[in-house]
Amino acid sequence: MNSILDIEHLKKTYHTKEGEIEAISDVSFSIADGEFVSIIGPSGCGKSTLFSILVGLEKESGGKICMKDGKTIGYMLQSDALFPWLSIYDNAMIGLKITHQMTKENEEYVQHLLKAYGLSDFQAKYPSELSGGMKQRLALIRTLALKPDILLLDEPFSALDYQSRLKVSEDVYNIIKKEKKTAVMITHDIAEAISLSDRVLVFSKRPCVLKNVHCISFSKRGTPMENRKAQEFAFYYDLLWKEIDSHV
Repeated sequence: MNSILDIEHLKKTYHTKEGEIEAISDVSFSIADGEFVSIIGPSGCGKSTLFSILVGLEKESGGKICMKDGKTIGYMLQSDALFPWLSIYDNAMIGLKITHQMTKENEEYVQHLLKAYGLSDFQAKYPSELSGGMKQRLALIRTLALKPDILLLDEPFSALDYQSRLKVSEDVYNIIKKEKKTAVMITHDIAEAISLSDRVLVFSKRPCVLKNVHCISFSKRGTPMENRKAQEFAFYYDLLWKEIDSHV
């Protein structure tokens, strides 16, 4: 496996007035270049804590995180986190402005993304004028603007209704694959994890350990919607549901 990210025996402990709280006990896994990996597990098991550590918002208590030289991470939050007072164009460019990377090349790349993914005609409008799906596409474009190699997606579709969720997850998957990015996604939706992912990591309840890793293989892999109709889909769904429900 051509690994782009290696996590070795990661631990995270919080110190409180009541004593130590162990959030992550011992987690090790690797992510291959170009993979789409989903992480599932019980609520509060430490999935979002892992992402916070990977992007530097929190410090691990033990273990190692090794990323391939020169590779960078982009973080797409659970909510779209768009600035309502900024235009679509300015929201897309905000990361470049903050990091002082507003070069002609980078601006042209964002314009390419806006055009390629159906937002070019909305650049002068504001987030309130967009549908939920369009907001998520914009949030992804804003993340891609910085050209990260690995995308962390923290329940990116959870705020959408079911029908929109299906459509937007398909859109986001296609964008990620077309832009040749590596993606790691947290989700509570087992069907979503199966239909989008090459592998699914199953976390235990807190303190978190990695219970199992499942390679998702379809006889004919297609789009996420097509994968939901594959004969193997029900097998994976039943398997993952039992693992999460066991609380082991």
